[in-house]
Amino acid sequence: MSIHLKLFAVAVKNLFEKRWTVRWPEERRDYGERVRGFIVNDKSKCISCQLCEAVCPAKAIKFHLEEDGKRYPGIDWGRCILCGYCVDACPTGSLQHTAHVEITWRSLDTYRRPREMTPEAVKAERGTAALV
Repeated sequence: MSIHLKLFAVAVKNLFEKRWTVRWPEERRDYGERVRGFIVNDKSKCISCQLCEAVCPAKAIKFHLEEDGKRYPGIDWGRCILCGYCVDACPTGSLQHTAHVEITWRSLDTYRRPREMTPEAVKAERGTAALV
């Protein structure tokens, strides 16, 4: 019986605390400026060194030959853990994190080819609710 009273006390206490959830997509959380979000590739800076593929612990990056004759990285978002090792390993800074963290897919095909990873392909929407 005392366990039930303790649970009821916790429930009553939580009624008066600030809520942790938001009504998505009407509200969005603001994660700040240093968030590690969606990764994009600026092809003009990429030198096809394949360091990003080598350091990826999830093996989510594969290189593809594009129309201009160079190889560029593509990311499988079903495997990517957003660790940022590929961004850190890139010597030219062509791979970058965006502020877009709400990644949703309409199909099970989560692999994105290099032409789908341009900075223009991703639109980050800033949050309207505080994180805490």
